[in-house]
Amino acid sequence: MSSSRLHYPTICASLTVLFLFIFAFVSLGTAQDVISPPEAPAAKVDEGQPTDQAEKKSKLRRFEVGIHGTIMFQSDFEAADVVYHRAGFDYAVINDRRYESGIGGRLTYNINRQLAVETEVNYTPGTKTLTELAQAGQSTNVPFSGGEKTQVLFGAKYGYRGKRFGVFAKVRPGFIHFRAFPYVVGKFVVYHNGQPYDMLVLSSEKPATFFNADVGGVFEYYTSKRTMIRFDIGDTIIHYNAQKPRDVNPTFTRHNLQMNFGFGFRF
Repeated sequence: MSSSRLHYPTICASLTVLFLFIFAFVSLGTAQDVISPPEAPAAKVDEGQPTDQAEKKSKLRRFEVGIHGTIMFQSDFEAADVVYHRAGFDYAVINDRRYESGIGGRLTYNINRQLAVETEVNYTPGTKTLTELAQAGQSTNVPFSGGEKTQVLFGAKYGYRGKRFGVFAKVRPGFIHFRAFPYVVGKFVVYHNGQPYDMLVLSSEKPATFFNADVGGVFEYYTSKRTMIRFDIGDTIIHYNAQKPRDVNPTFTRHNLQMNFGFGFRF
């Protein structure tokens, strides 16, 4: 029997393309900021008075500090699922999809009005691990949760910044740490008439850290000279490298839709 799959790579790619299309549309619209109707000649100003361009540049707030809530729609990350699938047992793949919410913080440095570098840290408490469920006397007939997760990102955003809002594309690599990542301890294949019929996979939990990258877009609304609201949407790509024992823990990659919404200060 087969189970339906949510095509997360397709969803993430479609959302990213849509955001970049909006980004391009807004950027083209900003041409009006450059082509403005002629104005009456301005009175001569003192040499010490700053020009409009210098005054506009001085209004750029170099630093931003923000807090936000984050939610990640995670693709299945159990190595056991990959082992089942690669052995041809599609019906045995759990296809566990979940979403986890958490909190995060961000520090941004604006190099200019278009380009900025930033770092972000997110923390998701997660559900109880199987070990915690067993210790509490609760049922362990549930998928592995991965436990608490800490995500660190560092990268750049580039786009358009207006007086009231900004639209940017972002690329931010980093790492994500699982407090209780599920790994395969061993596997046993059951044969029938000389052909693989079923498979038993034994799994356990342990801490593990993996490379991840956030690719997507950012929308900012500047509520005042010092405050802002920010919305992020992107594809968080996690590369799960093989764990020990490596002969039963394959390397695989998953795409995950992730969104942030928060508040920030500019100074």
